Amino acid sequence: MVDFVKQHWSYIIGALLLHALFAAIFGLTMLDMSRSPPPVQLAIQAVLVDPSTLKSPTRAQRQEQRERDQALAQEQKQKEQQEQEREQQAQREREQVEQQRREQQDTVRREAEQRAEQERQVELKQRQETEQRRIAEEQQLRERQEVERKKAAADAEKNRQAEAEQKRVAEIQRKQKEEAERRKAAEDARLQQARESELAQQLQEEEGQMQARGSPAMAQYVAMIRQHVERRWTRPLSAIEGLECEVRVAQTPAGVVLSAQVGRCNGDAAVKQSIETAVLRSSPLPPPPDPRMFERNIVFVFKPTS
Repeated sequence: MVDFVKQHWSYIIGALLLHALFAAIFGLTMLDMSRSPPPVQLAIQAVLVDPSTLKSPTRAQRQEQRERDQALAQEQKQKEQQEQEREQQAQREREQVEQQRREQQDTVRREAEQRAEQERQVELKQRQETEQRRIAEEQQLRERQEVERKKAAADAEKNRQAEAEQKRVAEIQRKQKEEAERRKAAEDARLQQARESELAQQLQEEEGQMQARGSPAMAQYVAMIRQHVERRWTRPLSAIEGLECEVRVAQTPAGVVLSAQVGRCNGDAAVKQSIETAVLRSSPLPPPPDPRMFERNIVFVFKPTS
């Protein structure tokens, strides 16, 4: 109760002041009514009557008297009715003031009850929110702990798998290294054997080439190339009798001419150019009668007979 008064002291003081205002208005109304009461009309009013007329009033006088009596009675009735109406109006006003006072009290009470209910709802909501936050925080804590536990278990499993994988990879690498060393040893032996075989074959081929190139058939092969070129040579006007030029030709195994160059020559530039052109026109060159006679670079003396 003390807390309620402390919290709502302003509303309580306002209600007390309003009640005091209604009481003051009601007191002033009653004081005014007591100071100026309505005039009270007597039911019987004295009338001065001429004694001479008492002896024998005429009909007209009696009629007039009756009319005056009725008028007085009617006037008295109206006054009483007005007084009754004023009293009823005052009663209604008092009842209205009392009704307003009760309504004001009810309003203040309802407002106080509404504020108290609102405060109670706010407090209840705050308690509910606090409880919900506590529950949510506990749930979050449990979830974090569960996540951390699962993470720790996953990390441990991951580390175990990583260690197992490292061991497996190390074993595979060891086996691969052993296999590579075995294969390398076998390959080295094979290559050594191949090199020895190739060297023997090369020596044999070189010996055969030397024999072939030193044979009369080689001289015939070179003469055949020279004749092949001379047949495709166009003699320039500046060519002299007894023309003799050294020609170097580079060819492929198929006889395709790669280049032609005239070296020592007793002819002019036009003659040299004509000989190089004739060599290029001679591509492909005739093949040797023996493949061992083939040489990539052929040197012959260009010496036309006519």
